[in-house]
Amino acid sequence: MEQVLLLGIIIAAVVVANIIARHVPVIPLPFFLIALGLLLAGLPMYRSFELNPSTFALAIIAPLLFNEAQNSSRDWIGRSISNILSLAVGLVLMTVIIVGTGLHFLFALLPLTLSFALLAIVSPTDASAVNSIFEANPIAEEQAGTLKNESLFNDAAGIVIFDMAMTAYISGQFSMGTALVVFLWEFLGGLLFGGIVGTIVVSVRLALIRYNDDTPLIMVLIQLLSPFLVYLLAEELELSGILAVVAAGLVQGSERDKLQLTSSRMQLVTSNVWEIASGTLSGVVFVLLGLSLPEVTRALHLSDESNVTVLTLIVVGIGIYLAKGALRWVWSRYMIKRQTKSEHAWRDSLIMALSGANGTITLSLAFSMPDRVNGQPFALRGMLIFLAAVVILTSLIAPTIFVPLLLPSQETGQPRYRWVRRMIQAAIHDLSQETAHKAEAQVVIESLQQQLILDATPNMRIRRELIGQSHKIELAAVSKMRDDGQITDDEFKYYGRFLQFTNFTADEKIWKNVVLKIRFTFHMGAQYRNLGRAQQAFLTAPIAMEEVYWREQFEEHGEDILPIEQAGFDAVMAFLNEQQGNAVETNMVKRYYRTRHRRIHAEDVNSDYVYQMFLRAFHAEYDLIQSAVEDGRLEKPIAEKLQRRISTDEMTYLENTDAYSGQHGIWR
Repeated sequence: MEQVLLLGIIIAAVVVANIIARHVPVIPLPFFLIALGLLLAGLPMYRSFELNPSTFALAIIAPLLFNEAQNSSRDWIGRSISNILSLAVGLVLMTVIIVGTGLHFLFALLPLTLSFALLAIVSPTDASAVNSIFEANPIAEEQAGTLKNESLFNDAAGIVIFDMAMTAYISGQFSMGTALVVFLWEFLGGLLFGGIVGTIVVSVRLALIRYNDDTPLIMVLIQLLSPFLVYLLAEELELSGILAVVAAGLVQGSERDKLQLTSSRMQLVTSNVWEIASGTLSGVVFVLLGLSLPEVTRALHLSDESNVTVLTLIVVGIGIYLAKGALRWVWSRYMIKRQTKSEHAWRDSLIMALSGANGTITLSLAFSMPDRVNGQPFALRGMLIFLAAVVILTSLIAPTIFVPLLLPSQETGQPRYRWVRRMIQAAIHDLSQETAHKAEAQVVIESLQQQLILDATPNMRIRRELIGQSHKIELAAVSKMRDDGQITDDEFKYYGRFLQFTNFTADEKIWKNVVLKIRFTFHMGAQYRNLGRAQQAFLTAPIAMEEVYWREQFEEHGEDILPIEQAGFDAVMAFLNEQQGNAVETNMVKRYYRTRHRRIHAEDVNSDYVYQMFLRAFHAEYDLIQSAVEDGRLEKPIAEKLQRRISTDEMTYLENTDAYSGQHGIWR
């Protein structure tokens, strides 16, 4: 139960951190996640939290790397395999030997084998950490691709070298021949095994598709189970579970190439599920890092090497980061073959060096070191864990500071949100020309205007002020009708109550909706003496029920609310059309009054024509993108994102057609 509670709290922390990061984009998301993890570590029940390496690798790292691999371009990996292996194997091995040897000579407290073990776990880059840096500091496509695919393979190299170094330290013996055989067995065997199992899984999925059994439930669950199955089987055979998962993911990615446009719905659902799962797991990684940091300090205090100060270890940890970073810089400059030549080779190599961040898998491996060696307490364990933590934090902070300084200034002349507005406005303009089906066109226009509102951030205080001003304008217009003898005092009284209720509803607050639901339910039940009508009223949103309620109230007294509402509506729209500035809030208020006006006048819409109007709107948006791409005004990456947005809007509409057609006829 405690573990389930901890998981729920961690996921909640991921949600909170993502919300904060959206409003403070200067600071990368991982720092908010780590900070929230530290806050959780302050709770009494989690003060002694320690990462379980085997559980962490199975539950988080395996599915993350599987998803990264299945989304990777196999063509790109094939073209860059020499660069990937150079960084994932060659650089890791050289870093362990060169920097590890230097660390042993300068910090003699660490035996050579433990120096190698430490460098083996801090040399590989972490996929989640690297991706978080990309989001904050976009780099060149070729560099990003190399770093991303490097992180798929170098974990396994680091884990194998770490295991060999720890075995040599514990046994006091080392055989180069045995080490080489073990390395090849785990590395190549893991790749081969993962590829075989991945091929079997893909064959099963393709067979299910052929026999029309490719429901999202079946297909998504098979895919979600795949990384856990592959990892567990590989570890049982003493192969690299990490590499087996990567190989299976690469094979899984080939399935999409075969399917292309077939089984589209399954592919879309699968993509969305993995997007949510990978985003959540990536966030959990950094929350766990923050949650584990206090245990790092505690492990250090348990160390028998009390003569080594924390400041000394921080300096040593930063030194390790700088030394391996310098080697990575030189390696990236001379050992990486670039497909495109650059006039700033050293700068680009430095960006590659800085962007190779470490993450929780490094800390997980540090925690996997035994508490006791040969029956004696492992005195250096706390020190090694602390050094690993210093390297991780330094590798996250350094690129955040220096990569933006090294990157060339980025062109922001075509921000996507401007094209989103142009696209929606083009659809609105096209529909505003409709004459035969104005009511249906207005339904779609209001939905499009709502998109414009949601793409911006409305100021709710200004919206409330506009609602209040509109209320006064409408009340003044109706008062004039009474003074001119156009309506009776009784009509004015009831319409005043109608306006009070509409203002009450306009806030759309939950407690107000509950109050209105109860009132409308009792009214409908008492008026019609019908429990079904009362239940229907309770299940209908107050904003949709209100006009029906007041029309029936007026009809009971032999009065007509329609001409009064028309005069009030005209006065309000004239007032809102004169407003300068605050376009988002003004459009929100306009949409509210237009919806109220259409509903109270019982302008039922034909769902078939609404469907046609939506198709026309989507077509207008597609036309704008196509013409902009053909004219060179819109770049392909932005156009693809806009096209994906339109496709998503289309699917959303098709899944919720009833919500756009209204429910005006159910009370008549």
